[in-house]
Amino acid sequence: MIRVEKATKSYQSGKVKVRALNDVSLEVKKGEMAVLSGPSGSGKSTMLNVIGCLTRITGGRLWLADREVSHFPDHFLAAIRREKIGFIFQQFNLLSGYSTWENVSLPLLPMGISEKERRIRAMKLLEELNLETRADFMANELSGGEQQRAAIARALINDPEIILADEPLSNIDTGHVRMVIDILRELKKRGKTIIVSSHDTQPSMASLVDRTVYFASGEISLQEELGEEL
Repeated sequence: MIRVEKATKSYQSGKVKVRALNDVSLEVKKGEMAVLSGPSGSGKSTMLNVIGCLTRITGGRLWLADREVSHFPDHFLAAIRREKIGFIFQQFNLLSGYSTWENVSLPLLPMGISEKERRIRAMKLLEELNLETRADFMANELSGGEQQRAAIARALINDPEIILADEPLSNIDTGHVRMVIDILRELKKRGKTIIVSSHDTQPSMASLVDRTVYFASGEISLQEELGEEL
């Protein structure tokens, strides 16, 4: 499903050239759940953005669903993101001028789906995440945990094949962590491919994880697959 081969990513920070990824190779099979782990600045979030076609690699190759997309033009990458990938951003990226349900349904707009149908689909997800009473609240009126759950609902609205989550359990109170983990478990049962970036994997999520990939200084320092070190 997902293969990254010898990926590098460099950028300029003032006069300094920073290499966020250094010759990284990674494969995640369809239906697997992988965790990218490591401290801040280790490269795990950059890798998540590369897989999600939000960041172009400086060198190397990227395959999604057996198609190499490394050099696809931007409009093709936008279509892939819209149709194949659901993003859960650490900073939520909700639009403050829109209601909760409108934020959740935003990925459906380019598909020409009617407002009535968009609301029906959004409300179904909001109910699953215990947010239906906040459907008509503006996004900036939600608490941090509510915004995180709304961001999760938005990521799932298109029923994507790939779910990419950057610290999906941050800002969520203990009572709702189990809810989110149960949703991830159900998505995995349905054959979704899930990649999570996290500095600290919740013990209650460990049973879902097929592989953990540890990043350090832009490189993979260790991979663990079903209890085996690679």
